[in-house]
Amino acid sequence: MYSLWTLGHSTLPLADFIALIRGAGIEAIADVRSIPFSTRQNHYSSPNLGRLLESASIRYVFLGGHVGGRPRYSNLFTATGRADYTAMSATAWFIQGLDRIQAGLDRMPIGLMCGEEDPLPCHRCLLIAPALKARGIIAQHLRKGGQVETQEMLEARMLESAGISAIQPDLFLTGAEGGPDRLGLAREILADKYAWRINPDDSSGDFENPERAG
Repeated sequence: MYSLWTLGHSTLPLADFIALIRGAGIEAIADVRSIPFSTRQNHYSSPNLGRLLESASIRYVFLGGHVGGRPRYSNLFTATGRADYTAMSATAWFIQGLDRIQAGLDRMPIGLMCGEEDPLPCHRCLLIAPALKARGIIAQHLRKGGQVETQEMLEARMLESAGISAIQPDLFLTGAEGGPDRLGLAREILADKYAWRINPDDSSGDFENPERAG
């Protein structure tokens, strides 16, 4: 059985979602949603989901505070107001979240769960999976009906969606030394389209102080 999966609950009935998990041999769900609640599907709200999964002998842990896609601090947004995945991936709490995932994989197969069925627009594709890949941990992506999208397949789809040729050589596409490769550029293009975004003119102060980050 494969060790690391990503998946989204989407609008699946809970019984079908549990069947999807079991079919892949996943033994634990790591909830990577920043806000683990659903107003329309209360069974996908934490801690309800945790209790329901535990009753099905599937472990549940919330990791959205570590690897969620909505930053807690104003300095983790770009000038255009979208979540800065590059900056987020360097934070201490994100690295701690990756450490927890990696440690858990030594014990059991894990599914990283968010809301979206399609991984491409989700931060599990654009933020978490690339960071784990850099550690040598490659995810598979579980789709509806039990279909499997490999990381290689997903990356090819990312390039296509970003309008970057898959046969183009790995050049520094910005023209500057140390610029992004094809996949790095594709992630930036897709993050600009899909990442969580705020109004950059919002001065409400609805952020925590980054100097007090734990």
